[in-house]
Amino acid sequence: MRYRSTRSDHVTVSASQAILSGIAPDGGLFVPEILPQIPFQNWQGHRFQETAEELFAIFLTDFSRAAIRDIVEKSYGDNFDDPAVATLHSLEKGIQILELWHGPTLAFKDIALQALPHLFSQARKVQGIRERFLILTATSGDTGKAAMAAFEGTEDSLLAVFYPDGGVSELQEIQMLTKSHPNVQAFALMGNFDDCQREVKKLMRKQDFLMQLDRHSLRLTSANSINIGRLIPQMVYYIQAYFRTRPRYGQPLSVIVPAGNAGNVLAARYVKAMGLPLGEIRLVSNSNRVLFDFLKSGHYDARRELVKTSSPSMDILTASNMERYLHLLSGDARLVSFLMEELQGEGHFHFDREALDLTAGWTSEEEVKRTIRETFADWGYLIDPHTAVALASARARPLDSPALVVSTASPYKFGRNVLEALGLEVPAAILDQIRRLHELAGGELP
Repeated sequence: MRYRSTRSDHVTVSASQAILSGIAPDGGLFVPEILPQIPFQNWQGHRFQETAEELFAIFLTDFSRAAIRDIVEKSYGDNFDDPAVATLHSLEKGIQILELWHGPTLAFKDIALQALPHLFSQARKVQGIRERFLILTATSGDTGKAAMAAFEGTEDSLLAVFYPDGGVSELQEIQMLTKSHPNVQAFALMGNFDDCQREVKKLMRKQDFLMQLDRHSLRLTSANSINIGRLIPQMVYYIQAYFRTRPRYGQPLSVIVPAGNAGNVLAARYVKAMGLPLGEIRLVSNSNRVLFDFLKSGHYDARRELVKTSSPSMDILTASNMERYLHLLSGDARLVSFLMEELQGEGHFHFDREALDLTAGWTSEEEVKRTIRETFADWGYLIDPHTAVALASARARPLDSPALVVSTASPYKFGRNVLEALGLEVPAAILDQIRRLHELAGGELP
């Protein structure tokens, strides 16, 4: 398997080169040269770890099978509180919740980021690289601590996380500012997530900065979902979820995904392209509905004010992985390059509406609160605001086939928002908020 840029067909690289580079030299994102048709029915009965090993072997062809097995064993063990890694929760007729937050930092980002340091380490061996890496990461909340937890203490990496000041939840910020090793550090920047992401991308291509790093024997990369090493592990849980929810192979399963930077929904679209029998894939926005508007009209317009919501990981106007989605649909690197130049220069672009095959929904803040409140009242089940964004859409516009609602974060990460939605008093201290939620939810604390 070789990888090429979304903005040029001239150069291809290996998996290890793509992972270590983060982004392509022309500013594009690395994508597989082809998405192979996979006989997924042969994977029925596999554990999460077995599915991961099979998928990694297809996409990481310059890694040995033994190295892949070692990566999977180190990435998906007792660091997750469910042996299945992702937990399924049957909520109501036709709807199941895919809980992706049973890792160390209670967010879906753990599933990819627990693997990324091991992917980096093996890629360095394959490429014969001895220099350490400086890993730059922009976060709207969850990626930051998930990356820090994954890379803490690694000898070959330094990690710098940038998050928008005042643009993450209280617990997310505390998680990022609480670290156990000096090789990871978080920094608050003025502005929003798009500003953080824009600066990271600029630094990735800034020649004088790269020269300074070279003098210190450092190389530069990113742990954001612009890195293909983030996207590959995310495909695994959709494959697993399909087999755990559909009794007979070939029956459709629809997926509803709350979207921010759009890597999660793209992973679902990729496995569908490779043959997994997914039905409708619905991308759901919060009040920052730029992706909803784009999928409905074909006009991507980021020229609007960012709205701070109770689902901060989705408070994004420029979703990086839309670039990969456009390349998947068009196969035209020149077109994608032109569209990205338009977006960067003018703040908007137009694409053929008829070619867009993701469906779309959006959920207001009032609907988020109502969904959290009604879900607990009806089912005794607590959800965070991001999950509520997706679940509200599933209820408002039911799907033709059984639906998998993707739950991206634990309600404990957003205690204030959840308690407010339930109409309950919110303790000032975060630990007291967590205790109050635990009284309501019961069970073990994550």
